[in-house]
Amino acid sequence: MPYLWPLVLTIFANMIYQLSARNVSSGIDPFFSLIITYGVALVGSLLMYLLSGNHQSLAVNLHQINWASITMGLAIIFVEFGYMLSYKSGAPIGTTAITVNATMTLLLIPIGLIFLQEGFTLRNALGFVLAVAALYLLNS
Repeated sequence: MPYLWPLVLTIFANMIYQLSARNVSSGIDPFFSLIITYGVALVGSLLMYLLSGNHQSLAVNLHQINWASITMGLAIIFVEFGYMLSYKSGAPIGTTAITVNATMTLLLIPIGLIFLQEGFTLRNALGFVLAVAALYLLNS
């Protein structure tokens, strides 16, 4: 399982993210909070880029940017804004993230099948049914 370390890192970071999103001050404008969030992310990303070494020149990297870097940045704004609004409106921290992620996975399955030629097995179908059941049980 070569992706175990990145998976553990993502799980840990997502846990911190959810706890942080849940505790954003209710008095702050959510977009101002995002400005601070992105300022910290920009500085942290720049430091990691500079410290990582072995990277290509800035010109090469700029030439390699495509639409995905832009749309990912735009999507992140609304993901974070959506979580903040959910939590501010009283959504429970224990089920909000899994509801979002399971629903997103269910929506991505047909995209993977149709556009990316990913496989879908009987085991995947059973997982799909269980995910729908879990969403129902978590949110009923």
